[in-house]
Formats: sequence, C-alpha cells, structure tokens
Amino acid sequence: MASTESEQMDGTSKSLKLFNSGNAYRLLVKGIIPIIVLLLLWSGIAWISGGITLFDITDAFVRLLFIGDSEGHTLLQHTGLSMFRVMLGFSAAVITAIPLGIAIGRYKLLDSVLGPVIEAMRPIPPIAWIPLAILMFSPILLFSQIFIIWVGAFFPLLINTTTGVKRTNPVHIDVAETFGTSEAKIITRIVVPSAAPEIFAGLKIGFGIGWMCLVAAEMIGSGLGLGYLVIIMQQAGRTGAVISSMLVIGLIGFVISYIFHLLEKRLLVWRQEVAI
Repeated sequence: MASTESEQMDGTSKSLKLFNSGNAYRLLVKGIIPIIVLLLLWSGIAWISGGITLFDITDAFVRLLFIGDSEGHTLLQHTGLSMFRVMLGFSAAVITAIPLGIAIGRYKLLDSVLGPVIEAMRPIPPIAWIPLAILMFSPILLFSQIFIIWVGAFFPLLINTTTGVKRTNPVHIDVAETFGTSEAKIITRIVVPSAAPEIFAGLKIGFGIGWMCLVAAEMIGSGLGLGYLVIIMQQAGRTGAVISSMLVIGLIGFVISYIFHLLEKRLLVWRQEVAI
C-alpha cells in the first residue's frame, strides 16, 4: 500500500511538472517572446524615425495622457471619439452586411443579381471613397467618417457571411424541408449556426479594416481622434508622440480582436478548433 501511494504521488508530481512546464512554454512563446520582439521592432522604428528611444516614447505617451497635445486634448479624448466613430460605422456594417449575406447565400436569384455588383465594387479600396464621402455628406464630417468605416467593414463581413451560408450542408436543409420546417426556422436554426464561424471571421476582419479606415479618414480632417492626433504630432515634429499614438491604435485593434476570439470561443463551443 505504501509503495502504491508513493507511486501515485510520484505520478502526480510528474504530471504537475509537465503541466507547469507546459504553462511556462506557452507563457514564453505567447507572452514574453512576442513582447520582446515588439519592443525591438519599435525600438528600431523609433531609432530610424528620429534617433529616439523607448524612454522618449514612454515620456511622450505620459504627456499625451495627462497633459494632452498642442491643442490641449488628451489621449483619452482622442481615443474615446475614435472608438465612438468606429462603433457607429461597424454597427451599421453588421446590421446591413449579415442579413444581406444570408439572403445572397441562401437565395440563388439574389446571388445572380447582386453577386456581380458586389464583385465589381469590392476591389475599390475604402480609402478611395474618402473624397466622395466628403462630397456626399458635407458639411457633416461625422457621417463621412462613418461611411468610410462602413465601406471598410461591410465587404469582408458580407463575403464571409455569404460564403458561410453557401457552405451549409444541403442535407440538413433538405431534411428540415421534408418535415415542413418554416423558412425562418431553417435560417435561424440551421443556416446561421452553420455560417457562424465564417461570420465571426468576417467580424474580426471587418473591424480591423474599419479601424484602419477610420484612422485614415481622421487624417483628412477631424479636429479630434487618433488619426488626427498622429498628423498634428507629425506636423509639430514630436516623433515620440507619433509613435505613441500609433502604438495605442495597434493596442486597441489587438484588444478588440482578442474580445472577438473570446466571444467566438464562448458562443461556438461546438467548434473545437477555436483557440486563443
């Protein structure tokens, strides 16, 4: 009995060691090494940009956070307004792209009519719409920026949704139709769950493109926002503030992408390959 208990304890300790070593490996590969690489990368960019160091970037970040830019606007004010704009544009893209993608993927007539139109407009870069958006929505600049974000997020979300719906197993739909299931239930209980992974992929890609488009739109003229902050800091010759603003832009994009990963993992529990 004593030997059996000792063997069990040895096995448990070995398992704990393997678990701990596995955690340490994941922490090293997914946490420490990427941070080191990121710091080295930005150190190189900062040095090439103006011979500044990470300390200069940190100092510029603290000044932007508590003192503000040359116009007295703090980093939080710029970030808050940029987030407000991108959420409006992205929400508009979600509301329009997902239902349209489901309809196009489900009904061949709509696919035949709208498919060529979408494929003709999709290659146009969202930034190319900026001059037209300013003309269409002048003098309300907010609407122009929301439109640019919508364009950037709309097409990736639409294409992914349409693709996901088309990949729905036709056998499942045939069985549902055989038992007299209504079209609404087929869409909500079969088509949408089947297309959910592609829809989530479209959400992540669409938000990323919409976020980049917003920053570009704010550079054209805004008065407030992270894109505008980058431009006015560049004009003032404050390289550290420019890089600090860019890092904030990248960090926000990373956090939002991570949130989408968490939502996907929680909502699509049946999809085992989803991982963080």
